[in-house]
Parts: sequence; structure tokens; C-alpha cells
Amino acid sequence: MISSVICYSSKINTNTEKEHWLNRAAQSLAEALRMTVSGELDIEFTGLVTGCRIHRNGLKTCTDIYIYGSLSSSAGYAVGVMEKIPSLLKRIEQGLSACDCAGACHKSLKHYRNQHIHGMLDRFYALQLLRWGMYGVAADPVGIREQREYISALENILGEYGCRVSYSGDSVTVNGRCIEVYPAMWLEPAERGKIFVSDAYMRFSKPYAVHKIIAEC
Repeated sequence: MISSVICYSSKINTNTEKEHWLNRAAQSLAEALRMTVSGELDIEFTGLVTGCRIHRNGLKTCTDIYIYGSLSSSAGYAVGVMEKIPSLLKRIEQGLSACDCAGACHKSLKHYRNQHIHGMLDRFYALQLLRWGMYGVAADPVGIREQREYISALENILGEYGCRVSYSGDSVTVNGRCIEVYPAMWLEPAERGKIFVSDAYMRFSKPYAVHKIIAEC
């Protein structure tokens, strides 16, 4: 069974070579599908194989999420899944939303069969891709409290390069320039006088985030 999510590069970030948001989201959504189908059909998740494929056609990027039975005895599972797609998607959304982990855990996405991709799994990005496919809505802005946490974690190293971080109300500045952390799903905003850094850089590529801030402040 294959299900596709179509993304447009003019609306959201589909650059898989740079921040890898879409790669993380697709892989995580595939694993969420495996765990949800396992519970829905009351079968061992070891009998299911899931994966993803991202391919482009002009401005359109298709993200395929697939699942199939790995054993001859499970050949009919995909048919059963197709009939339950709407309810399965809702269950995936509810399950990923309800978890309280920082990105991925053994309740949400991790298991011993996917240890080789634990570093790629992220329930928040999976939710963003799922909601884009279901409702056509992009990620919410990063809250100011979370932005402050991201930036404060870099404050000491930025100081070594002469970049002074200041906090005032709902704004954070570096050497007098406002800095804003935005969801990696978004196209990078453009506003004169502001520094924009994606949450993907802040979470998974701090050296690049530091380099970007230093270059612009």
C-alpha cells in the first residue's frame, strides 16, 4: 500500500539536501504508520515493512509512504489497511500529538528494528507532514519561549565571536539585530534587518546555525 503527500516548493521547504526536514518527516511518518497499523490489526510490527520515497516533478515534490507485509502470511494486510486509511491517519495524528517526548521515544516511534534510524526520527516533523497532507496547513510558528531556549544554548559560543545576545519582551537580538527561529517546514522568511534560522539547524546542526548568525550579525 502506498500513500502520497504532495508538497509544492513555492509553499513549503522541500529541499532535502540542505536541512533534511522532509527526509526526517517522511521517515518518521512511515514508522508511525507501522506502529499504528500493528495496533489496529493486532499483529506484530516485525511482520510489517514501511518506508518512504521522495521524488520531484517540477515544482511538485511527492512523498510516498508505503507499507507491506514481509511474510507470506501477511500478504493481505495492505488490503485491510487501505480500507482503514482515514481512521488510521487520525490515530497517527492523535498518537503523535499525545506523546510527551522531546522528539521520539519507544512509545511514539522507536523500536529495536529501527535502531539504525533513531537519529532521524521526530514526531513533530511527522505531524507537520501528516497535517500538510490531511489539511493543507503548515507548521505553527515557533513560540518565543522555545526560541529563547534555542538561542540561549548558543549564547556562550556566539559571545566568543563578539556576538552579544539580548532579550527584551518577545524579542531576541544579536548585536542589535532581531533573530527569529522558524519551523524548517517553512520557506525561509525574508525581512530586512532580521536574522532567520530554522529550528532544524538549531536542533540538528548547531555549527551551521552559529555560522549563519555570525555571518549576518
